[in-house]
Amino acid sequence: MKHLLFYDGQCGLCDKMVQWVLERDDDERFAFAPLQGETAKMFLKDLSPELKNLDSLVLVENYQFQPKMHVMGKGAFRTLWLLGGLWTLVGWISFLPSFLYDWAYRLVARNRHKLFPTTTCPIPNPATEHRFLP
Repeated sequence: MKHLLFYDGQCGLCDKMVQWVLERDDDERFAFAPLQGETAKMFLKDLSPELKNLDSLVLVENYQFQPKMHVMGKGAFRTLWLLGGLWTLVGWISFLPSFLYDWAYRLVARNRHKLFPTTTCPIPNPATEHRFLP
């Protein structure tokens, strides 16, 4: 696993996104960790204050060697780029300035708990459990 995807562990939309990536990541390029977990506390401790308060998707590309962080829309589109295959056609947007699409990301993020309520904590599938960090 080369990339680490942090997500809001209390968000139904974020859970759907994680499940979606899991289904398409046959090469196991991505590991996952909730923003509320110990891995996030340790790994994201040096983020700037404005980024620390984001309850946004955070992609850490090449997290074990030369980590590069992407947040909000940039993180989402970069994830598609890294998935490869046909997803790179949409993922190329990650190379554009983020102000062009972060407004849409923020709009969905503000309303995600209303649009995608979560009533239970998803339990990882035993076949993919090794890809989740605490």
